Amino acid sequence: MISNMTSFSSHMSGMNTANCLLAIEETRGDPVTTQLWESAMREQVRREQQWARMKRWRKQKKEKDTGMVQERLRLEKELQRRVHQARLNPDHSPRQSIGNAFRQATLECAALTRENLALKKAIEQQTKFDSMLRLVAQEMASHVSDLSVKETQLHLEGEEGWRVNFPNDEPSFHFSPFSRAEFDRVLRESDVAYAERHPCTATVGKILGWTVDCAPLRRNESGTAFVAHATFTRRLHCSLDESQKILPRLDKKLWPVLVTPRSWGHVQTGDTSCQGLQSFHEDAHVMVCNIPGQATNLRYVALALLSREVGSDGKRVDKYTMTVAYSDASNQASENPRKGCSGSWRAAST
Repeated sequence: MISNMTSFSSHMSGMNTANCLLAIEETRGDPVTTQLWESAMREQVRREQQWARMKRWRKQKKEKDTGMVQERLRLEKELQRRVHQARLNPDHSPRQSIGNAFRQATLECAALTRENLALKKAIEQQTKFDSMLRLVAQEMASHVSDLSVKETQLHLEGEEGWRVNFPNDEPSFHFSPFSRAEFDRVLRESDVAYAERHPCTATVGKILGWTVDCAPLRRNESGTAFVAHATFTRRLHCSLDESQKILPRLDKKLWPVLVTPRSWGHVQTGDTSCQGLQSFHEDAHVMVCNIPGQATNLRYVALALLSREVGSDGKRVDKYTMTVAYSDASNQASENPRKGCSGSWRAAST
């Protein structure tokens, strides 16, 4: 115990070996006091070592801070020297040239960005104006076409027909008007042929929300061709009064296209052109539709009728009928090279 304490106390400052031995001799008879004294000595040594470490750390930090301050002063002096040199000789300063180039590029980039935004705004405004002008032009063309049809009917009432012109320099044709009896007969035959539901009609599925019912192929009355009959139905959340205000007043380009060529969408493309030819009343029309092609234009004359009926159950029924048909005079005109046109005609009823 004595040797251990002597060795331990030799590292302590402020207390020599004689004092340590004296303290040990005085506490030798009391083990508890000896243990407390040893703990106090260890704590004293730990504190002195911690103090020495903190002293060294503060000294190192002070030296480091002093070095950083000196380096900062040196860099500031170097910066001032170079700025002064650049001011005296700006043409031979590569760093200043790079800075000017970067600043110039930044300004040009900002200017181009502003110009790009202005151009986008101008393009959007021009596109909007073009759309409005195109819409107004279409409305005016439709109005002028309707007026020309009415004027032609008034001026040529006693003649067999008139020339019908199409936009985009497409070939015209000679149209012989339908009589009201012919108009009613064609629609009546179409209504009789397709009003009754075939007993073998079956629902085959849905397409774009429409329920499709198909009947088997059957021959026409003359036995010269087969007729395919399909019915498309869909329930709409719209009253009959509202639909009657909307559907008949749509642009004729939005009406259903009854006939399309086999190459439609692949070889033969373009906008269909529809214009009115006759109007027996506001819900009975004769119009011609033209589908432009590379070599041949496909066109047909359609009869359109809106009628309202009351079913056996007392419910109102609005019927929109469109049928492809010709009058006898129109058939002769389309076969006549002088009066016909360079196109393919379709006269089968649908």
